[in-house]
Amino acid sequence: MLKLISSRLCVGLLMLLPLAALAQPLSAMTSQAVNVRAGPDPVFPLVTWLPRSEPVRVVGCLRGSPWCDVVAGRTRGWVHSRYLSHVVRTRAPEIEFSVEDYWRAHYPRSRWYPTLSGWAEWESPSFTPPPVPRGGLFGSR
Repeated sequence: MLKLISSRLCVGLLMLLPLAALAQPLSAMTSQAVNVRAGPDPVFPLVTWLPRSEPVRVVGCLRGSPWCDVVAGRTRGWVHSRYLSHVVRTRAPEIEFSVEDYWRAHYPRSRWYPTLSGWAEWESPSFTPPPVPRGGLFGSR
């Protein structure tokens, strides 16, 4: 009886492996120098820029949008998929974006974090981005 349960558990776990593999970030490279943004639109603050041929991990791409959430070293942000080589959008996990959740997770010490409340309506046609304080990624210390 124990052997049968153990066998079924192993088969069940093996069936989950392809799903886990699909959820893993994809490897890609930048196809040219590209800006990394704090959100999936050029209006978002600039996090940094990456040079051509920089390896990145694609966490996922925004549903219905060409923007992908990427990680390069210790940098995380959004890049337009046209600047990423080897990214097949059908293979990248579809993800959603919430400014509040994303910024709280990845940019709580950034110079633009204090403007978070001004980004709530970023998808509306009449949206105007709030001014971002000057300085480096994390401002002056």
